[in-house]
Amino acid sequence: MTPLRPLRQNLCAPLAGALLGASALLSVRQVVAEESAAERLFREGRALLVEQRFAEACPKLEESQRLEPSLGTKLNVAFCHERLGDVATAWVGFHEALITARTAGDAAREAFARARLDALAPRVPWLRVRVSAGDAGADQVVILLDGAALDPVAWDKELPVDPGEHVVAAAHQGEVFWQTTVALRESERVDVAVPAPAPAEAAPAPAERAPAAASRPARRPAAGQPAARLPRARLLPDAPRDGARGERSVGPAAPSAANRIVYEVGGFMGYLWLEADTTAQCSTSYGECYLSLSDDNFLAGATGFIGYTAMERLDLGVRAQISLHSSAGVLIALGPSVSYPLGEQFRVGSTLLFGTATQTGRTYEQGNGYSSDLTVEASVPLGFSLGLGAELGMKLMEGPSGALFLQTTPLFLVGADGLAASLPLGMAYRWE
Repeated sequence: MTPLRPLRQNLCAPLAGALLGASALLSVRQVVAEESAAERLFREGRALLVEQRFAEACPKLEESQRLEPSLGTKLNVAFCHERLGDVATAWVGFHEALITARTAGDAAREAFARARLDALAPRVPWLRVRVSAGDAGADQVVILLDGAALDPVAWDKELPVDPGEHVVAAAHQGEVFWQTTVALRESERVDVAVPAPAPAEAAPAPAERAPAAASRPARRPAAGQPAARLPRARLLPDAPRDGARGERSVGPAAPSAANRIVYEVGGFMGYLWLEADTTAQCSTSYGECYLSLSDDNFLAGATGFIGYTAMERLDLGVRAQISLHSSAGVLIALGPSVSYPLGEQFRVGSTLLFGTATQTGRTYEQGNGYSSDLTVEASVPLGFSLGLGAELGMKLMEGPSGALFLQTTPLFLVGADGLAASLPLGMAYRWE
């Protein structure tokens, strides 16, 4: 008879190999499924980001980063939180991305993260929680920030927090004995003093601490706290994977928000008031001649602006206006200009203008009982003139790369021989 032990060994070896192969195959399929889920979440998050649906985009990008961490996704998550209004969360995210990019030798992404950090730094709110130990001792007190325990090493230090309301509470022996709500705006710094627990509440054994909060900025409560509103900004270009490394690109070639070039073109119609010396003389063989000029004129023309974003929201550049008016003349003005957004819907600005205006008037020559009509052209004011201009725009709609504004750019010019003032109203398209 054939021994049973060798037979069992001959049967078990192939069976064990098959089981190991099946297990490996299942593991590979699971990894592929996770990678596919990460990629799908990333694409969905990017699509929502482009549509400026930030509240929906951020969780998808965060989950994609959790499933498959990468530098590109980390940058997209930080960028999404910036547009959502969580400037402290974005600031911390870009700081982490900067360190990762520097370690990986990715100079383009390191520069991008540094530019965003520089732009966000002036806007981050900071909260300092000051703790009094009292008779109970600091080691027996738990400080809660928005429900999460604050590590004692963070006490009495400024912490970056997102704009909005934050709840600071203090617990002793598992019971909350003090609580307050603090509302912070962008760039604001607030100190909160936590009182010590009453001596009667002290106990020799410290209460069990809640898990220490991660070293991340406190976020606003999700319920009842709307995201801070920000002016529309240029979104990063679409970010595919980086090929073999499986890295997702955040578009390093995109200009930072603090150095982007801004353009604007527009047209307008309106009213021009022009005053000149109507007794201007001209040399004729018959005697003196007098100009009869119209003070009220209808005008139509175009305006333009080119500049760059010197800071996060401040545009510096040059504005120019040129228009024709009903007295057969022109108005030309240009000069350095500054423009600033008020929320998401409005823009305001001012311009120091240099320019001139001309118009055609009818002259009356008088001399020796003879009079005749002769049309001449007079410059108002003659030569150099100086003035001020303003900008007030209201956003009507978003375009593919900018926005369409209902805009007025009134101006006032003063020269040696007269003055001019215009009140135009028109449309302008502004893009980056």
